[in-house]
Amino acid sequence: MNIESNTKPSESTLGTSSTPVKLPRTNNQIKAAVIADGLAAKAKWKTLLAEAKTVWTKVPPEDLAKVDGNFYKLAGLVQLRYQVSREESDRQVKDFFDKHYSVA
Repeated sequence: MNIESNTKPSESTLGTSSTPVKLPRTNNQIKAAVIADGLAAKAKWKTLLAEAKTVWTKVPPEDLAKVDGNFYKLAGLVQLRYQVSREESDRQVKDFFDKHYSVA
């Protein structure tokens, strides 16, 4: 109820407009989304393994397979094997992920 006029609020103040109202997510929902994203990245990584092997030939295939789509693990391997700065390895991995992982 609207306190000032003692009448019911209009529909526009109830959030029933044409745009959906986003409710806050609970911690469990956030955790579930993170886990789902991680599983999706793992599955996608398996398909991109061959491409990653051609991009970073100095990184052993066994090590690439263990990355499972983890940005930080891959950047660390690139930094170690190619003797580049962390910023450079992060840039290379970011470029690779931007090219191959579509944002839905």
